[in-house]
Amino acid sequence: MKGRPVPSANGTPRGSGETLYCICKRPDTGKWMIGCDGCDDWFHGECVNVRPIEEDLVDQYFCPVCQEKNLGITTWKRKCRLPSCPRPAATSAEPPSKYCSPEHGIEFFKSKIPLADYTPGEVAALANAVNDAASFRKLGDSVPAPSSSAARAKIENLLLVDFEKLRPQKEAINRQQSRLATRSKFINMAKDRQKRVTDELRAEENQPSKGSKEICGFDMRLALDDEDFAEWCESEEGKAIFESGVISGREDICIKKKCEKHKYWLRIAIEDMELEERLISEGSAVITNEENELRQRQNIKSLMEENQRLR
Repeated sequence: MKGRPVPSANGTPRGSGETLYCICKRPDTGKWMIGCDGCDDWFHGECVNVRPIEEDLVDQYFCPVCQEKNLGITTWKRKCRLPSCPRPAATSAEPPSKYCSPEHGIEFFKSKIPLADYTPGEVAALANAVNDAASFRKLGDSVPAPSSSAARAKIENLLLVDFEKLRPQKEAINRQQSRLATRSKFINMAKDRQKRVTDELRAEENQPSKGSKEICGFDMRLALDDEDFAEWCESEEGKAIFESGVISGREDICIKKKCEKHKYWLRIAIEDMELEERLISEGSAVITNEENELRQRQNIKSLMEENQRLR
């Protein structure tokens, strides 16, 4: 990218002696312009969608015509990480930096303090708990436990109280997992019965095993909601079926060979289970994250108390 055009710069002359520039074919009127590194022509920033404030960030500029001719593409320098700064980052410095200057690096992190999850006192306690830069970088993964065994024992006692508050949520997740496993087992038994009854009917009707359609096979108990299904599972009939692992007989099964009412029932049942499985997994992850957060908070609190005692 070049500086402003000079009288001898490339352009399109016209009868009055003025040189025309840019895709708009107008003379230099004092507006900010950018030079193309492919054809050496000049372009008004507003015509090619480049702002004057971005001038220092342009590494190489190629105009639309040169880009269409595959002479090159416009490349940009990495911007300083401070949002308000338009200057390029000092990537060629030693060591390379994401900021244009050390001052802007400090300003960037100062701007993040009000948005941080931890107070300045907690950050200080964490910094004092590690001895080198590598350990400091690992603080983003987990908070170190205090060195004192008494402090660690105190934390575990406090966590028992905190975790107890999460027990109802964990029990609800466990019930959902158990219910899902039961329904999954029943769907597999219903699928097996569909094949078995189909084969039985083919034999009774002297039909070939190949070429004839399977029956629908939908078991009416699959339409029960969670509460009613759980109640049925605890009935004598339900217990007997789950103990044997087989749904015998032809009660509560649809034997139509062309059934619009229960079309794709097996696919829908499997998709419903997969969705519920994802929801249960997400709910379990939320509880695990809450437990980890509680443990980290207690560790930080203990580290702050250690810092105060050492002062």
